[in-house]
Amino acid sequence: MLRQSRNRPDNWAGNLYTKYYGGKKARREFFDALAAWHHPERVLYPGSFIHVTASFVFPSVVYVDIDRNARRFFSETDAVAALIEKNKIFPQKPALVFHGTNYEAAIDEAERSFDLLISFYAGFVSEHCRRYLKIGGILAANNSHGDAGLAFINSGYEFIGVLQRRGEQLRVSEDNLDAYFESKKEVNEEALRKLKRGIGYTKSAPAYLFRRVS
Repeated sequence: MLRQSRNRPDNWAGNLYTKYYGGKKARREFFDALAAWHHPERVLYPGSFIHVTASFVFPSVVYVDIDRNARRFFSETDAVAALIEKNKIFPQKPALVFHGTNYEAAIDEAERSFDLLISFYAGFVSEHCRRYLKIGGILAANNSHGDAGLAFINSGYEFIGVLQRRGEQLRVSEDNLDAYFESKKEVNEEALRKLKRGIGYTKSAPAYLFRRVS
């Protein structure tokens, strides 16, 4: 078992989580909305940093991030387990795995073994990690780095829904999808790769949902 560093405060991991995510309710709402719509057995979260909020909602999550603080955070196994235990909404013991590596390289996970792939603020996850998603599995991506736009033009994915705010909650909508990904500028793969950020569409959503079809 990894031990607490002598030079690190007792609640270093909890304090770091609070610093980045303690006051960001919407980041939790993403997962609540997905869980109400879809019930994945295994979730892959590349570029996660320390966002273990996913483990509050989903029992089995694999996190991937090369960031030094992320590696330190996940090494604090007891503190991370306590944080999840305090906030989880499911009865079973959570299954959590962390890979401290670049998700663009090979991850020590079986291909086509995940039901949900998360791409939030982390680059082109849809491209590099599609192989780990089951056929029929779901990609949930926002467009801060252009990943939702890249997935939309990728023939390996089918655009099936969006997260929309209805009242005080985020919910999945599968209606009127033709209104999304309409742009005044020409959008192609080369442009998205060069920009490495989302472009402006006439209608946007907090996150977009795709099904892996090939």
